[in-house]
Amino acid sequence: MDFDFRLIVFYTAAQHLNFTKTASALFISQPAVSKNIQELEKKLGVPLFERKGNNLDLTEPGQILYKYAQQIINLYNQAGQEIQELQTGRKGNLVLGASTTISQYVLPTLLADFLSQYPNNRIQSFQSNSRSIEEQLIDKTLDLGITEGSTDNRALKYIPFMKDELVLITNSENPLLKQLKNPILSDITRLPLVLREQGSGTRTIVENALKEQRISLSEIQIEMILPSTESIKGYLARRHSFAFLSIHTVQREVLNNQLTIVDIPQLSIERYFYFTHLYGGLAGTPNQFLQFCLKQNFKI
Repeated sequence: MDFDFRLIVFYTAAQHLNFTKTASALFISQPAVSKNIQELEKKLGVPLFERKGNNLDLTEPGQILYKYAQQIINLYNQAGQEIQELQTGRKGNLVLGASTTISQYVLPTLLADFLSQYPNNRIQSFQSNSRSIEEQLIDKTLDLGITEGSTDNRALKYIPFMKDELVLITNSENPLLKQLKNPILSDITRLPLVLREQGSGTRTIVENALKEQRISLSEIQIEMILPSTESIKGYLARRHSFAFLSIHTVQREVLNNQLTIVDIPQLSIERYFYFTHLYGGLAGTPNQFLQFCLKQNFKI
């Protein structure tokens, strides 16, 4: 089968499962989308989509083609990138978005080590919450993202990167600690909590973990909402509040006895950080950086 625009149309339609959205994404008309899909189905001799009103489902042959289309487009993009690099003599650029924890506590070392090994690259790194990173990837203003958790967005591919644990912390001078020598799960509902903003991966993970324990957001006492780990730590230094933060981000303060971890046996909150990019392939410096990081064996 020739690699042509029909495969791009099919691949985009398989992501959106809607011809109108496919037409908008490719800047072509909806009849043009239908025509390309029909030609591809005729050439292959099988239906690729099952029509359900305005929406679509992939048939079994469609699912097979979708799987291989991802690989074909990926290889095609990589080939084009490598040819361009050969012509220009430069490895290329990477625009990277990372969630707060990764951006502040992990990424600086990774970037420094990567550029020491591959100096002919230019990297721009931006910090944002997970939801914003996903939106920017879809808008193609980022090449690669690192997010806290994953979603079911069919346009994005998620690759597990490193494991993390969220712990409940507070100021070591907090008088409430005397009442928490043997903490139980229900104590969560009476503690003043500081949370991250809506859209933060950390907040989503905490909310989901509490829901699994049948504790709703309306039952907890939210004292403050702040936009970053550092702002929360600064707030806790002057208040008798509590917060869930990555254990990686509070190690120094715990060792210095500025912050204390409150261990609730019934509550364990673990998560993965994920590399995230658009389906359809990653080439050049973005792919090189991804592969470099995956080999580092980072653990939190």
